[in-house]
Amino acid sequence: MWRILLALCACIACTAVWAQHLERVSYKRWQDCYRLSNGTVEVIVVPSLARIMHYGFVGEPNTLWVNPATEGKPVQPGEWPNHGGDKAWVWPQDEWEMRTGRGWPPPSATDQVPHLAEILNGSVIRLTSPLIAGYGVRIVREIRLEPSGTRVHILTRLEKLRDGADFPVAAWVVAQLPLPDVMLARLHPDTTLSEGFKLFREESWKAIRRLGKDILLPERPPDVPVKLGCDADILAWFKSPYLVVHRSPIANLVDFRPGDHAQIFSNTDEIPYIELEFTSPLKVLRRGESVSLEVTWELYRITPERQSPEALAEFLRGM
Repeated sequence: MWRILLALCACIACTAVWAQHLERVSYKRWQDCYRLSNGTVEVIVVPSLARIMHYGFVGEPNTLWVNPATEGKPVQPGEWPNHGGDKAWVWPQDEWEMRTGRGWPPPSATDQVPHLAEILNGSVIRLTSPLIAGYGVRIVREIRLEPSGTRVHILTRLEKLRDGADFPVAAWVVAQLPLPDVMLARLHPDTTLSEGFKLFREESWKAIRRLGKDILLPERPPDVPVKLGCDADILAWFKSPYLVVHRSPIANLVDFRPGDHAQIFSNTDEIPYIELEFTSPLKVLRRGESVSLEVTWELYRITPERQSPEALAEFLRGM
């Protein structure tokens, strides 16, 4: 009996080690990257780019967009090469020029310089930015993969390091993905937006349908960039057969300006990608305080008979 128990313990130990497998790798000629895998999905973090650059089933396509024109190239402070992937910024965007002296690109320390990488408990990757000029904050991100399944937890914090700059700020995450077949948003039942969304740009979407009271189905135009915001706790991207679900629960809808929490951006077909974005509540931070944004990712294979927008909407309703 004891031999069986020892063998069982050894198997459990091996499973636990594999479930938290983390290794240093090179990725598309970027060096000193980290790969997290649980045998089902893999996540690759590139600290030199301050980004997550890969998320997908092991051995299958990346569901994040990577710009082929910048593969392997380093970041350039002030130039903002659009590498793709998932990164964190400071919200609201329309205050960047007032705070830093320029409206674009984003503040350099957010995603144009390498971030410090640390490994916590052998399975969590922590990225820490330098101080962000004009804000007195730094960005800290912790990326953790569940031992099984496809769920990734991403905790993003703005931490106040200096006194002053006493104005509200929020953490903002931006994930770039390839052009989808379908995009969906699951709305909070108490949204005050009569159409379910607001537009951040003047350009119009091809269409924005509403499936029932709770699901938005935006259709992108190919020739102009467009952006909408909504009070959603789930944003979803589908490109057959893969469904990617980004989830950020809303504890208190009144903590957000209408339409700020969840945002979808679509670029033109000249540089084709879309963005799924979330923001935390706005908060005036004192030194030593922080504001946090929690987002989880999940990945599914969807069988052909469940790939219609209506079927995908029902899937999101059941989550």
